[in-house]
Amino acid sequence: MLATKSLLAGGPAQARASARNATAVRVASTPVRRDTRAHALLADTPVELLPSKLQLLQKVAGLNRGAIATSNDKYEVSSYVETLEEHVEESEAAASGVTLDSVQGKWELIYSSVEQFRSSPFFWAFQEGLVQSREVAQQIFAFTDSIPGATVGAAYQTISFDTGMLISEVDLEVFPMLRGTVVTTSSVTQEPPTTLSVTVQNTRVANSNLIPFLDNVSVPVQELVEAVRGPGSTRVTVDITYMDGDMRIARTRPDNEIFIYRKV
Repeated sequence: MLATKSLLAGGPAQARASARNATAVRVASTPVRRDTRAHALLADTPVELLPSKLQLLQKVAGLNRGAIATSNDKYEVSSYVETLEEHVEESEAAASGVTLDSVQGKWELIYSSVEQFRSSPFFWAFQEGLVQSREVAQQIFAFTDSIPGATVGAAYQTISFDTGMLISEVDLEVFPMLRGTVVTTSSVTQEPPTTLSVTVQNTRVANSNLIPFLDNVSVPVQELVEAVRGPGSTRVTVDITYMDGDMRIARTRPDNEIFIYRKV
């Protein structure tokens, strides 16, 4: 029991050390059985990474998908993420595990190093394709995030290589009692071994409780942006830096922001 408390209380440095010590895994994984959801998230994890992944999941669990993360919280999460990423970089087998079948499916955002609404490819294309200035885009995002009463709820990505589509859904509440889901449709292809090429096509608001007719209004993002910036300007790339059977860590280019998902 004392060994368990010592492992879980350790910081990022302890996580790196324990990742190399497989004997500590039996101790660290014991408490997970009390939480079936957490246990499921650890089921397909390489044994040597269980302590680091457990600490990462425990850290992000109390951060509301990153919305209330402090600078120190973000540093800790980044350190745990880097421990997992280093394993992928050092292991050819880990990188080869990023297959079409493993990436497909529905994924829920559990942490973002930036505003959660930016997990939508629409905002990736907005920054890189339309504005083409990270500084300007950051100012716009900060303004959007500071709108009184604006809150971001659950965020999902559904990826299918059978249809070649990535569907992003982000629940938003802009003002009290004004709610909806921003649905962005993109084409997606995999650039082996671990990169996704995403081209934003259109976006719409679904499930609006105030203006239901908006559900049928789709904004042709690709057409509009390419008319201004030229062909291919809504195409963005995302690197899958870590993945196992139930968790995916992605970083956007070129800003290298972190998005962590669990498979639904």
